[in-house]
Amino acid sequence: MNPEDLPTPEAEVDSVSPEALKDRIDAGEDVTLLDTRMQSDYEEWHIDDDTVTTINLPYFHFLEDDIDDDVLEQVPDDREITVLCAKGGASEFVAGALKAR
Repeated sequence: MNPEDLPTPEAEVDSVSPEALKDRIDAGEDVTLLDTRMQSDYEEWHIDDDTVTTINLPYFHFLEDDIDDDVLEQVPDDREITVLCAKGGASEFVAGALKAR
């Protein structure tokens, strides 16, 4: 399945522009990112900064109705998380799936 073919997110989520995310990072805010791109894409390039915590969990981990506990344990539930991908579709789907839980 291509990220463009993902179903509609289970819950409505807020969108953050790349510029707004960059502004938050440049301002020194603590930011937690959930990068839903493939591991090879993540290893090639990802956002890195002293105030940024990044978790790489490709979108396909979130396709099942019951997301594996091992996956969910990697996603902090005590802070805001910004979910990102290459084009927006996969991150919106994953953010909606997490919010619905």
